[in-house]
Amino acid sequence: MQIVLVRHGKPEKSQNTRLGSAGFASWVRNYNHSMVANASRPNMVFTDSFDDYYVVFSDLPRAVHSCEIALNKSPNLTSALYREMDIPRFKLPFTLNAWTWVYVNRALWTVGKTGPFESYRQAKTRAKTAAKELITIAQKEGKVIVFAHGYLNLHMRKHFRNYGLKQTCKSSQYWGVTAFESGSRKTPC
Repeated sequence: MQIVLVRHGKPEKSQNTRLGSAGFASWVRNYNHSMVANASRPNMVFTDSFDDYYVVFSDLPRAVHSCEIALNKSPNLTSALYREMDIPRFKLPFTLNAWTWVYVNRALWTVGKTGPFESYRQAKTRAKTAAKELITIAQKEGKVIVFAHGYLNLHMRKHFRNYGLKQTCKSSQYWGVTAFESGSRKTPC
């Protein structure tokens, strides 16, 4: 059984511009609807290594586009379950770079601050559900590749390890591959 997590390519709308809180909310909407930037391509060849894998991806455009670029084929399963954990958007009286907003808001979110978006508790529960579903698919199909997102992948890893799967490689970068397996077959990384 093998599960390969692939983080999407760098989104077109990921510029690190200075924004107020309203501008940041707009930045998040644009980021969530963004395709992969033309200059962002994987360092490895996916098509040869993963031809016989069951293909799953998040329904967010950057994950869909990443799968199209990497594998040039349709998925077996597309689901909102594999979407990135929400990027919280708290109204704070600051002007910050976009990625600083992401880190500040996620820090507040992880300590329990809530808003009109998925709570951190809900997001962790969804990550656990997603990991369980992927394990079920891998038990049936043997090998699965998932095009998803950095923070969700980070949280799913813990559940794969708890299930007893061995992590054979890990990268959280754009196009990064993290692989888990049971048994002695080597996952391409």
